[in-house]
Amino acid sequence: MTTKFGPELELPPEMRAIAEKNVAQARQAFETLFQNARETVGESEGHIEEVRSNIKDFRQKAIGLMEANVEASFDFLHKLVAAKSPQEMMSLQAEFLTNQLKTVSEQAKAFGDDAKALGENAVRTMDEHARTLAERLKALAASAAQSAQAVAQDLKTVGETAVREAQAAAAKATDPNQQG
Repeated sequence: MTTKFGPELELPPEMRAIAEKNVAQARQAFETLFQNARETVGESEGHIEEVRSNIKDFRQKAIGLMEANVEASFDFLHKLVAAKSPQEMMSLQAEFLTNQLKTVSEQAKAFGDDAKALGENAVRTMDEHARTLAERLKALAASAAQSAQAVAQDLKTVGETAVREAQAAAAKATDPNQQG
């Protein structure tokens, strides 16, 4: 191990090799991290767009139901205006109320089913996305731990080499007859 002291301090070749290896590993780890981040963002946008699309469909159905109810009311009013007697008006009103109660009940059930399906789908989509993200983070953590272990082993090896060389240098310094 060659070491120069003073203004021309040099890193030993072993340390330089370890440093270069560690920089390369760190670069690769960050490239992997950023690639995963890009993929996750892309997937997130897809999942969010799916949920947004489902919400849009849900709103359109709600507007459709309101339009149907308003149209039914205008039809009733048209018939009511054309009625020729109070009995016919009462009959039209009873028929309208009966039909509207049935229609609104069916619409409420369908609307509730749609809302439930929308919520379940959104939760399922986000849950799947969260699981995928957790798996990626777990893999990244395992890779980082493995890299850290490799670095620690490299540093241990360099340290052991430095200790042996220092011991040899100390032995040589104390016993000038010893040749290296």
